[in-house]
Amino acid sequence: MTASITPPSLLAVTGATGFVGQHLILKALELGYRVRAMARTPAKLGGLSHENLDIFAYGLGVDDAAFVKDCDAVIHLAGLIKAQTRTTFDAVNVDAARELASAAAGEGVSRFILFSSLTARVPELSDYAASKRAGEEAVKTFYTGPLAIIRAPAIFGPGDEATAPIMKLIKKGLLPTAGGAGWKSRRLSLVAVEDIVSDCLLRGLSGDYDGRIVSPCNVGHVTWPEFARIASAAAGRSVKVLPIPLSIIFPVAAMTSVTSRLLNKGHLTLGKLREFRYDDWSSTDLIEGVPSMESRLRETLLHYKTHKD
Repeated sequence: MTASITPPSLLAVTGATGFVGQHLILKALELGYRVRAMARTPAKLGGLSHENLDIFAYGLGVDDAAFVKDCDAVIHLAGLIKAQTRTTFDAVNVDAARELASAAAGEGVSRFILFSSLTARVPELSDYAASKRAGEEAVKTFYTGPLAIIRAPAIFGPGDEATAPIMKLIKKGLLPTAGGAGWKSRRLSLVAVEDIVSDCLLRGLSGDYDGRIVSPCNVGHVTWPEFARIASAAAGRSVKVLPIPLSIIFPVAAMTSVTSRLLNKGHLTLGKLREFRYDDWSSTDLIEGVPSMESRLRETLLHYKTHKD
């Protein structure tokens, strides 16, 4: 195992203005790290200021070498989750990742941590999944030092725009999912944002994940009915799974696929539907010593009870 990277080491973090990125930066600063954050729109950081935080106000590919110069580790979070074409996905999730990895190798950065997606496990499901797998391969080819790939499962937490609609439905007693044959036995893994960023900074930077592909999670194997039982306990009320019939959801996804390609509007494309309907998004990489899934979900639901976002 290579040496741990410990505070006050300098971390280069992309995707700084995203949901995970903001949590990771705050935790890194709390732990005593120095952070160089790439934020194309610094205003999205909400005025965050710290003596150990240096903000680079431009995007990937502008000057990657300068961004990673003298850094001890790169944590690459930036990526597209929605795009009109596979080519657009690849421009960021593959090409930009390759260039950053090459720059990190050229500048002698000691460790690279790539945040990918659990969907990369099955790249044929969607353009997004395929681009994430291809991005992993590109980074592995161009960065030759200690590399950890974190294939994140479903991430949730207070203030997350992606999961907010689901959390608000849980508060009303409903847990929506795609219907169809076998929906009750589909397995998923979930992780609270606080826990995956802490795990990245503690185990990722220590070298525990070097040369590995991991999916850290609070719960690694849960079916939708089991998820509903956890949600019921967290919400303090009965929560029932709402399987949406394929006769309804397929036409919606087909239409969204068209509007997404033409106008870049909509999220539930046919590719995304195939991801939702995949039967096994489980993980064995449980994070030890963190609050239970029920506890983290309760915190998230409480946030949406007291905030309007």
